[in-house]
Amino acid sequence: MPAHNRNLCVWGGIAGVTGTLCYVLAAVVSWPESRAATSALLLVVSAWPILSIIYSYALYTFVAAEHESAANRLAFVFAALAFATVLGMIVVQLAVGAGLGDATASVDEAARTAFRRGLNLVDLGLDVAWDMLIGTALIFSGVAMWWRRGLGVAWAVPSILLGAALIVLNAATFPTPPGNAGLIDIGPGIGVFVILLSVRLILLGRRAAS
Repeated sequence: MPAHNRNLCVWGGIAGVTGTLCYVLAAVVSWPESRAATSALLLVVSAWPILSIIYSYALYTFVAAEHESAANRLAFVFAALAFATVLGMIVVQLAVGAGLGDATASVDEAARTAFRRGLNLVDLGLDVAWDMLIGTALIFSGVAMWWRRGLGVAWAVPSILLGAALIVLNAATFPTPPGNAGLIDIGPGIGVFVILLSVRLILLGRRAAS
């Protein structure tokens, strides 16, 4: 493997771990309501999809170095589309949260509530779009990894199953998220899988350099 590809594997794996942890940080930390906190939250949560696109490209490059395929190319295309979609979703969510009070200051409570519900449906639709895209990316990525040394069936099968489950669960409960509809939320499981695969990519890059 060329040196630049080895470095890409290592740094792409680091990007995958860091990006996923940025999402966890944004989700679990109680951020204060201030302009500085909103700006910090924007940077942290935006790092998740941006770094994840870098990770996805690194995974694509590693698989392509030995076994290029249409499935591998499509995996990266769908991953890039998915993370671009979720970046748009979370930036809009933050903008709405920061400006909704001023935007609805002149209307009554009933109108304000209806407006919030309408915006929430937009969020739910974008959330499902993101899940459909990343689920498809996981399926294609699993197919692409199947014959790649260093990954193979052990990584391919979970990727395919997680992607298929994400698509089916979201279709079954649309527009309500599966976790809110009494079904399992597999998002955390996918996050753990991405972190483990990112670490595997780092190790494979370092091994190829030795």
